[in-house]
Amino acid sequence: MVRRATNPVGRLRQLWRQCAAGLRAFAVDRRGTVITFMAVAIVPLIGALGLATDAARGYMVRSQLSSALDAAALAGGKIMFSANRDADIAMFFKANFPDGYMGATVTGPVISDNADKTKLKLTASAVISTTFMHVLGFETMTVAAETEVTRSVDMLDLVLTIDMSGSMGQPLTKIQGARDAANTLVGILYGDNTVSPTYTVDGTTYNLLNIGLVTWNAKTNVTINGGPAYDPSLTTTVTVPSFINPVTGVAQTVLYKVNNSPVLFLRNPGAGWKGCVYARYVGDSDNTNDGDLDIGYKTIGNKQWMGYDPIPALEGESRSGSYTSSQSLSTWRNTNKSCYGAYWNDNNADPNHPDDVSNQPAWWHTAAPTINSPQSNDCTDCLIHGITPLNHTKQTITDAINALTTPAGNTDIPQGLYWAWEVLMPGDPFNEAVATVPFPRQRAIVLLTDGEIVGGNGDAYAGRFGSGTGAGTTTNAAHGFLPSPPAAANTRNNLNNRLLQLAANVKAAGIKLYVIQFDNTNPALTTLLSSVATEPNAPYYYNAPTVAELQEAFSQIASNLSKLRLSL
Repeated sequence: MVRRATNPVGRLRQLWRQCAAGLRAFAVDRRGTVITFMAVAIVPLIGALGLATDAARGYMVRSQLSSALDAAALAGGKIMFSANRDADIAMFFKANFPDGYMGATVTGPVISDNADKTKLKLTASAVISTTFMHVLGFETMTVAAETEVTRSVDMLDLVLTIDMSGSMGQPLTKIQGARDAANTLVGILYGDNTVSPTYTVDGTTYNLLNIGLVTWNAKTNVTINGGPAYDPSLTTTVTVPSFINPVTGVAQTVLYKVNNSPVLFLRNPGAGWKGCVYARYVGDSDNTNDGDLDIGYKTIGNKQWMGYDPIPALEGESRSGSYTSSQSLSTWRNTNKSCYGAYWNDNNADPNHPDDVSNQPAWWHTAAPTINSPQSNDCTDCLIHGITPLNHTKQTITDAINALTTPAGNTDIPQGLYWAWEVLMPGDPFNEAVATVPFPRQRAIVLLTDGEIVGGNGDAYAGRFGSGTGAGTTTNAAHGFLPSPPAAANTRNNLNNRLLQLAANVKAAGIKLYVIQFDNTNPALTTLLSSVATEPNAPYYYNAPTVAELQEAFSQIASNLSKLRLSL
């Protein structure tokens, strides 16, 4: 058999014709097209679904990360100068972003601050595994957040003014609770610092935290707390231009300076002076010339208040012992001795008083209503605690607070507020406050009291408004009305209304006034004290019936005074 040779070129041509025919047939046939397209589109569809799902997870993680940083930054900012700052930041961050949250792996928070520690910045990032996006080649996703706390360069000048009347020692757990609460406030403000943080501008260094303490009962001791004992032999005179003494109405060219107080006096305090002064209140029918509603040495109305009137021991402090039968007037034989003021404020005209009591001075205004039976209405004593001026050392203020152990006497809230204002502001007699600063400054007074205003012999107003709680509410015509304006027309002149007007003046000076009503639920007192405060509710006014609530009130006040703000 003979075989024919194969033509390779022809064979290739035949195969090409067969392939082309097949392709033309496939193009015309539409069966199975949807399945084909779905197979091609499934990959990008899965990627889009994964992108939406994983993006939502990423947003949730980033939101939680931001919230955790905010909380941590605020916690750290409050203790900016503490050695525990960074540890507290980490603790607060972890509490708000727990380990393993949504499977995230966290880096941070990274902590940074500026040179003067006025800004605290936190950053953090989190890596999470993707759910669907790995189809597109993305195995993980990273989110990041940051926040910054700005601690304003704020100076805080603060005066605590604490009621030390006798009721604060009934029981003694009350004054102990007051000490503890005040120390809590000081501790919060100072943090771990023992002295105030400082800030330097143009070569001048400023203490950013300054705290003073004023204590009072029926009057205020204006000596320097912890200073030298009073020595009358060291009293000196200061020559001044001639002025009319606002109390006696007599011209004089000298004031008196003692060895343990910066206060200038209108007369020599004399032997036995305990440290207290009268309010700058004349007691006449002209209420436009009194100086107890304003501070500083100045002329008010037609009175030149160039100094303060001291309360001499015999005139305004309690006396011991009793009179014997040798008294010329039988009225006083075998009766208890009282201060001179007690005999001047009764309903007996001179010379009906014990032999050793001088006649009522011409400038003295008898109590209205009178305080009778002087032998049983002796004067309230001056406290042993003096004033702690503004200072920047934590130990100084805590020592002064811890020394408050012997409450005694009546309650004169206006004088407690008055001397707190005097200590807080620059200018004599207490001139520790810096006059001006090149950055914001807060000024605040925290006033604590447990009772209504109570008048009586030996108080800062010389008993002029009578005795008992009536001194706060009296409508006796002898006292007239407060000047209008600023007071409303026909506002009776009594100690409650004088307190309200004094508080209005304090607040008008831009001072925050915090008031705590302690262990006394009298609605009338609540109405009065809530009106004294900057606002009639927290954080400016608190009614604290218990020691625990007192502690909470002081803590909240401290927090309010040290607020921070998030700047990012």
